[in-house]
Parts: sequence; structure tokens; C-alpha cells
Amino acid sequence: MSTPNFIAITAATCPAVSRSSALEEMANFAQDCRQNGAVRVTFGSVISGRYPGALVFVQFFDDLQGFESVMNMIPQSSAYSRLLSEHAVTPFARNVFRGKPIAFEPKLEPTPKYLMLTRAHRRSLEEAVMLEMLNKTAPVFKSAGAQTMRMGQTITGSDLGTYMLGVTYPDMSAIERTYDALANSPEYGQLMNGLEIDMRSITKIAGIL
Repeated sequence: MSTPNFIAITAATCPAVSRSSALEEMANFAQDCRQNGAVRVTFGSVISGRYPGALVFVQFFDDLQGFESVMNMIPQSSAYSRLLSEHAVTPFARNVFRGKPIAFEPKLEPTPKYLMLTRAHRRSLEEAVMLEMLNKTAPVFKSAGAQTMRMGQTITGSDLGTYMLGVTYPDMSAIERTYDALANSPEYGQLMNGLEIDMRSITKIAGIL
């Protein structure tokens, strides 16, 4: 699985009454982003964690020129305009991350249904050691049912320097199996001892383009 050089995650509030229609409109906006520099887009709504009900929009880029192209496109996007004016969507955070290498072969069939995002600070581990341990735990995620696994370090936005791990799953049972298996992984235990986790949320995926 190739490592995306850059990842942008945008979070937005949305009234419950317009969430379904907003998610449909996000599919149109995702198409705009794919046509203007994003190599993949995943979007959905948070069902557990710090901002339940919030909308999440994740874009992957080969370079920052692609991100710039999308930012330049947004003022001309009718889909984005409708998200704000007709569906009362209000973005409140946008972070850009530099991708970090994880050896993990993706499985996109069936289409992943859940995205778990975990944000952490390095407490005592050097980055190289952290990534080595994470790569050693990747097979545990894979065998338990995880479908994709990516990590990035925050370079713009809030919580600069923190790391975000994103893992997708086909169902909640796979999430449960993964964390049951990780409890018996020595590498995962060392990893957790060297990190400070300050956020974990689950997003129900509405679309991947």
C-alpha cells in the first residue's frame, strides 16, 4: 500500500435534521476534490468520540500542490456552497498531516464501513522506534479484520506535531477483535507506554471515492 505524502482532515458541525442530505452532498464535493488534486476521499459522520454527530472529510494527496488546487477550487464549488448554505454545515477544524510509512496491504472489498481515528503524542519514544513498533503490530490489525491503516503527523492546524492513526473496518465486530488481539501484543503494549493518547473516535463511513 503506497503511503500518501499528505492527508487533510476537515471536521464540521451539522444539524441532525440535515445530516443525511449533507452526506449526500459531500459525495458531490468529493468528486470535485478528486477532479482537482485529491487522490482519494473518505467521508462520514462521527458516532463516538469527542464530537458525536460531526461530519468528517478526509483527503489524500501526493503533494501539497494537490491540496492547494483543492483549496483554490472550493470557492467555485457549488456542492461546497450548498453544504454551507442549504445544509448548515460549518467547518470547525482542518488539519494537514505528513504521511508516515506503514506496511499494510489494503482490502477495499467489501467497502469499509467504519473509520477509527486515534490521535497521540510521543511521550518517550523516538519516531523511528514508534513506527517500527506500529509496523510490528500492523499484522495484528490485519488478521483481526482491519482493512486499511494509515498514519500522519500534524503539520498545520491544531495539535501540531501530534500523530493521527486512521484504521478502517468492515464492521464493529472487527474493531472489537482488533483491540482484544492488541491486548496480547507485547509491541502494542510498549507502544502505548511510550505514547499519550488524547483522542479516539469512530466515524461511520458514508462514501469512499
